[in-house]
Amino acid sequence: MIKPLTSLRMFFALFVFLSHLAFLKETDYANIFNSIFDEGFLGVSFFFILSGFILAYNYKEKFLIGNISKREFYISRLARIYPVHIATTALVFLLTFAQSGKGWEYLIQHVFLIQSFFTSEEIHFSLNSPSWSISDEMFFYLLFPFAFLISEKIRSYIFIFYLIGILILNIQLDKNQDHYWLYISPYVRFSDFLLGIILFDIFEKVKVGYSKIKQPVVIFELGAILLFILFFVFHNKIDISYRYSIYYWVPMAAIILIFALSHVAQKKSIITQFLSNKYMVLAGEISFSFYLLHVLEIQVLNYIRKIFSLNMDLMLFSFFIFIVTLIASFLMYRFIEKPLNKKVKQFLLEPSFKSKGYELNK
Repeated sequence: MIKPLTSLRMFFALFVFLSHLAFLKETDYANIFNSIFDEGFLGVSFFFILSGFILAYNYKEKFLIGNISKREFYISRLARIYPVHIATTALVFLLTFAQSGKGWEYLIQHVFLIQSFFTSEEIHFSLNSPSWSISDEMFFYLLFPFAFLISEKIRSYIFIFYLIGILILNIQLDKNQDHYWLYISPYVRFSDFLLGIILFDIFEKVKVGYSKIKQPVVIFELGAILLFILFFVFHNKIDISYRYSIYYWVPMAAIILIFALSHVAQKKSIITQFLSNKYMVLAGEISFSFYLLHVLEIQVLNYIRKIFSLNMDLMLFSFFIFIVTLIASFLMYRFIEKPLNKKVKQFLLEPSFKSKGYELNK
């Protein structure tokens, strides 16, 4: 585990959470929402890039020495995402069906995690809407062993091809098409995941030299954070189609690479020490449950607020939703995500893993 990167997951999950506080649009906080919170969709790019990096980091040796098969890898990934996905989908389905008698028509797409392959918002945003990105992730997992085991040179050529293709799409797509093809489509968003794998290639080349630096490298960490802030501050000057796709690649890549390298540094900066704190790491570990629960929590609590005509400051109410979601996420992580992850892998993988002397892990 690279602790700083694990902790950063919650920060970017918070960005996504803020982007879904749409009820703020009709309040005095509309300017804050439109200029800051609404840009929180960028958090998904971070997760996709980080996913490619972390999978390469965790599975390089296992694949190279033959200590894990593609089947074992796929089952491990399913065990990682399915318990929370199915639990949250079931919750949303039951609430939707109880309210409108609808929702069942989308179950097949969600069970097989293929909803993001459909261009219609009614399908890819159906039931638990954030799960479209988990559908993308499942596609990335299927391609990972093949993308990772080809040469670095070929990976680089594929990435350049993607970059050129995305630039063309930015120019050619109509405004009513760019959201799906540049932000949702698993075929296009694989570029983010591939960037993460390429970042790992870079990490492997420079980590030894970086680890020899005897002083904390806080200047690099601050530089990566400042770069992200600069990109964010000027985002309104950039067309939304580029922000959906490649605009945040540079600052996201810088943050992931720098904080991964900080993990191997001899002396940890105060920022890395903070991000390596056990409570921050725990927050990062529950971020997957947080991500899949937050829209449900926002909708349910906002519905209750309206039903009971609760008169309260909506920014304070948003903070209340965040705290409730955080608590629910911890419970989901503690009693569903973590134990079922372990049980699924024990049931399906433990015999073959033990025969290779390999211990089950996350």
